[in-house]
Amino acid sequence: MTLRDLLKGKLGRKELAAVPSSFDIIGSKEKAVAIIELPKSLKGKAEIIAEALMKKHKNVRSVLSKASPRSGIFRTRTMHLIAGESSTEVKHKESGCLFLLDPREVYFSPRESTERLRIASAVKKGEVVMVFFAGAGPFAILIAKKSKPAEVIAIEINPVAVDYFFRNNKLNKVDVNILLGDVMEKAQQFYGRCDRVVMPLPEKAFDYLEEAVKCSKKKGIIHMYFFSPEKEVNEWNKKVKRRIGQTGKKCRTSVSRVLPYGPRIWKYRMDIRLL
Repeated sequence: MTLRDLLKGKLGRKELAAVPSSFDIIGSKEKAVAIIELPKSLKGKAEIIAEALMKKHKNVRSVLSKASPRSGIFRTRTMHLIAGESSTEVKHKESGCLFLLDPREVYFSPRESTERLRIASAVKKGEVVMVFFAGAGPFAILIAKKSKPAEVIAIEINPVAVDYFFRNNKLNKVDVNILLGDVMEKAQQFYGRCDRVVMPLPEKAFDYLEEAVKCSKKKGIIHMYFFSPEKEVNEWNKKVKRRIGQTGKKCRTSVSRVLPYGPRIWKYRMDIRLL
């Protein structure tokens, strides 16, 4: 039975059609949080929808509604509790790793689990891997746990995320080198040391591309994420090559779709191999 099936008789036909068909659930079988994005037309029905969602998913203890886009240096969004428990800290399992976090305080998307595993699987034994904008550690910890890197370094500016990151480091019995602070400042000590740099912040990654190049070894690999309309992807290729050329380096690039972001807009990953 779908969420819309459970809401029949409680919402009008137009309201029922406006109920989102997808939402995120973060957590475990014991306790999870659901995050839903409701159109303005359903704001007055938010609690009814949330109660139906918790009825459908028995492990969901709290339902949050997105109330703003992600913003600020911590990349978090305002979320309103529309039903359930006020405590929204959960433990989420992904690819054999556990992540303790509060989605109201730390950015985390379960939809990116396949992408994180793809990058971890690409890491070769003995690599030194840098993760910019590391959050509570999903990319870095998965790489440390699943691959056999020589070292994983991670930089994150949100102190709440870093606190969760340290706890997740212990929880997963890995030894990621975690640094609290801005990438521009903290990355300097790793110039020329990294085989691979991961930049999972599509809104801002391009602005930090020079830092990624400086951290990379001579033939390093950079994974840069970005949002783009389909028709502008070739321009991104040109723009990245120009920026890297300004550092005195050359590169080869390839682009892959990761997730849909809007009408004809996608989240992409650009794999950049320095030459």
